[in-house]
Amino acid sequence: MKKNYLTELFVLVLLLSQLTAFANEGLIVTSKEVPIKSNTFTSTTDPGWSYTCDDGIEVELLSLGLKNNVPVSLSIGDTKDIERVVVEIVYKGNNPGSTIEIEDADGNKYTASRVVPTGGSTNVWYYRTELPATSAVNYNNTTQASHAQSILAYVFRKKNNGTSSSGVFTALSGYNNIETTTIPIQTDSGPRTVTVELPISELTPDGRYIHIEVSAADGSFAELTETIDSFPSGQCCIKVFELKMSNVAGNVDEIEIKIDTRTKKNGQTVNGQSWVMGGAIKTNVRCSCVENDTELPTANNFQDYILLEDLSQMPEVTFSDNCSAVTIEYQEYKSRESCDIDFNTTNTDSNVTFNGMPGNTDYSWSKGHYVQVLDGSAKILGRIRNNTDTNSGWDVNLYFETVMGYALWINAGGQAPTAADKDRHKYGNVDFTKTNDFTGFGANATDNLALVNSNPHYLDIGPRDQFGYPSVAFYLAYSGNVNGQAIPSGQHIEMDGAFTKCVRARDGADLWVREWTVTDAAGNTAVFIQRVEVEVY
Repeated sequence: MKKNYLTELFVLVLLLSQLTAFANEGLIVTSKEVPIKSNTFTSTTDPGWSYTCDDGIEVELLSLGLKNNVPVSLSIGDTKDIERVVVEIVYKGNNPGSTIEIEDADGNKYTASRVVPTGGSTNVWYYRTELPATSAVNYNNTTQASHAQSILAYVFRKKNNGTSSSGVFTALSGYNNIETTTIPIQTDSGPRTVTVELPISELTPDGRYIHIEVSAADGSFAELTETIDSFPSGQCCIKVFELKMSNVAGNVDEIEIKIDTRTKKNGQTVNGQSWVMGGAIKTNVRCSCVENDTELPTANNFQDYILLEDLSQMPEVTFSDNCSAVTIEYQEYKSRESCDIDFNTTNTDSNVTFNGMPGNTDYSWSKGHYVQVLDGSAKILGRIRNNTDTNSGWDVNLYFETVMGYALWINAGGQAPTAADKDRHKYGNVDFTKTNDFTGFGANATDNLALVNSNPHYLDIGPRDQFGYPSVAFYLAYSGNVNGQAIPSGQHIEMDGAFTKCVRARDGADLWVREWTVTDAAGNTAVFIQRVEVEVY
C-alpha cells in the first residue's frame, strides 16, 4: 500500500509572461519565493548518504583522468538545485603532501587531507573534501602531477526522479585479489530495479582486466568483465562502471559488491588491474510505485475562489502525492478575468479535436483554465485527456495576444470567423513570442506537438446559439509526431467549449490569480488555479 507523503520540496517561482505580470502602471515583477525546507546534511564527507523517493535527491558522478593534466577544471552543469558537492582526488606512486587545496568556481579554497585506503594495492592515496554548490571544481597543484590519477565529484541535487539513492564513501583498493563490500539500499513495497555505479580509479590502459559482481539475498545478480584499453575522459585513469539488477525484492536492504582481479581468472588470460575505489559506491533504486503511478498530486487547504481584505492574508497551500515527493512551479499575477473550461451544450463528450492525429482524434479538457491579464493578453492552460485512454493526453500552455472585438480584429487582418453572430465575439492571435507547449503523458509521453505560425490560428470567445453561452473556441495549426507517425501538413487543433466558474475583476478589488503546476516523480502533473479577490477600498 502506498504511503502518504506531504511534500516539503518547493521550487523557486516561475512567472507567467516572461516572469512579469501586468499592472495599470505598466510592467511589474510579481516574483515571490516559496520557502524551501532543505534536507539537513551533517556529512564530514565520509559517512555516506541514504535518500528515499520522498526526499527527491539525486547524486550525479562526474570524473576526469588527471595524469599530467593539472591544472584542471571539472565543469558542473545546472547549479540551481545543487545541495553540496563532494570532491575526491586520487594519487598513485607519489603525492603532493599531507593536504591539498581544491577551489570552487569563485576561487574559494577547501582543504582536503591525505588518506591511505585499505586493500591489496600499495602506494595509493586519496584526498576528499566537501564544497557548497558551484559550477566548477578547479585543481591547480602541479606537484607530482605525473602521479595524479583522477578527480571525481559527487553532485547532490534536489531532483525528483522517482528513485531512492544510497551511497557509501569507501577507502578500498585491490590488485590480483578479491575484495568485497556491502552497501545498504532502501526497501520498498514491491520489486524494483537497482542500478549500481562504481567509480574506480588508478586503472591503466594496458589490456589488464577487472571483474565486478553485484548480488542480493533474493538471488538477484549482475556481473561484468572488462579489459581496460582506453578511458572516456583523458589518457588516464578512472571509469565509472554501471551494473543493473531487475526485479530485486522489495525487502532487500543491502547488496554485496565483489571486485576480482586475480591473475588469469574469470576466463581471462591476462593479469588483473590494480585499482582504487576511494570513491563512493552509489545505488539508484527505482521506486516500485513510480513505475505504474498514474495518480495526480493533490492539494491541501485549497479553495478555487477566496475573498480577502489584504494581500498578506494569502493562505498557504501545500501539495502531496501518494508515491513520491513533488516539485512545484508557482506564480501569481493580477488579471481581468479567470474562468474554467468545460463542455458546452452540444459537445458533451469531446471538446477538443486533434485533426490528422494518428489514432483517436477526440480529446476533452480534464482541467482547463482561461486567464486574461491586465494588458488584455490571455492564456489557456490545463490538461487535455484522450477520450479512449483517459490516462494519456497533453498538459498544455497556450498564450494569446491582446483579445479584441470583431471590428478591431478584422481591421488588424484577423481571420474572418464563420459564426452567425461573429460581430459579438472577441478574438486573439496566438502569441508566438512565448512558449506554447504540449507535454505528453501516458501513451503520449514520448510524442511531440508544436503550434505552427500560419493562418488560421486564433482564439474566439462569444455567444453561439448552437453551443450555449458563454462559449470559448480556438483554431490552431499544428505539427508533430505521434505514435511514430508525423502529423500531415495543414492540420489543426479545434476546440469548442464553454466557460464555467468565471471570476471577473470588479471596481474596488484586485483580482489575483495564483497558479501551481505540481509534478510527481512519475511525471504526473496537476495544475491548480486559485482566484483571489483582494479589497482595495
